[in-house]
Amino acid sequence: MRVVVNGVYSAHGLVTSGVPQGSVLGPILFNIFVSDIAEGINGKVCLFADDTKICNRVDVPVGISQMTNDLGKLKKWSELWQLSFNVDKCKIMHLGRKNPRAEYRIFDTVLTSTSEEKDLGVIISEDLKVSSQCNRAAGNASRMLGCVGRGISSRKREVLMPLYRALVRPHLEYCVQYWRPYLQKDIDILERVQRRATKMVYGLKEKSYQERLNDLNMYSLEKRRDRGDMIETFKYVKGIHKVEEGSIFKRKQSSKTRGHSLRLEGQRFKSNIRKHYFTERVVDTWNSLPVEVVEAKTVIEFKQAWDRHKAILNKR
Repeated sequence: MRVVVNGVYSAHGLVTSGVPQGSVLGPILFNIFVSDIAEGINGKVCLFADDTKICNRVDVPVGISQMTNDLGKLKKWSELWQLSFNVDKCKIMHLGRKNPRAEYRIFDTVLTSTSEEKDLGVIISEDLKVSSQCNRAAGNASRMLGCVGRGISSRKREVLMPLYRALVRPHLEYCVQYWRPYLQKDIDILERVQRRATKMVYGLKEKSYQERLNDLNMYSLEKRRDRGDMIETFKYVKGIHKVEEGSIFKRKQSSKTRGHSLRLEGQRFKSNIRKHYFTERVVDTWNSLPVEVVEAKTVIEFKQAWDRHKAILNKR
């Protein structure tokens, strides 16, 4: 291949890989080349770039054998297309108390078992708790806040708050609808960063946290998560997020005339941790919203209607 820039040609170079790194078409070509990797796999396959995950239920008799067969199919696919896996980076995570924690192999190598793994920037734990992710998010945000404090001499709100919103708070809210904390210790460790940030503003240090928030026209992080939950629910219900109907939420079928027509139905579950999942925790709050809020036409209208609704509730 060779590179052409403004009509000037480079010398030809030998390409030994299927997708040249740094090329414009590289990501598209790679997706085309690996798009058939999930064919014939019994478990659920999740693909993102060169990252492949297989999920199987193994608390049933055929589960372990299906997982073993799926790994065997991945091996055959790799050999057929001469695209090798980095076995050293391949790991297995066992979820659930009744998981037999069997040993799995690929290319005759035993897969290393892991209790925590970072996936797309979020730490996933085998017990499905979010404390590790909260500690990591709070640590990153706190370090960034320290950099802001050391690098900026001004303590005016017009200077500090835009920097906090742009550089610090995103660490505390990245993908938080997935890993939202429910233990008080995890909630506190995140809120502590914002408490510290609001204290840095000139003239607010001696005021209470709630008074500082009122002066700065800000919500606590917990209230922002409540608001974010409803915004994301609105996007799913209204079809803004393009997902298969019924794959996230199930509409509630009821003959009752009270409430709005977009009510959702909660699912039954045995594990206590399941009630904290996004798809479960938002149901009651969404169903209790007034008609004028859920029937907003756009996301902006919904945000405004939600804020008005919460303001009315707070005055009661």
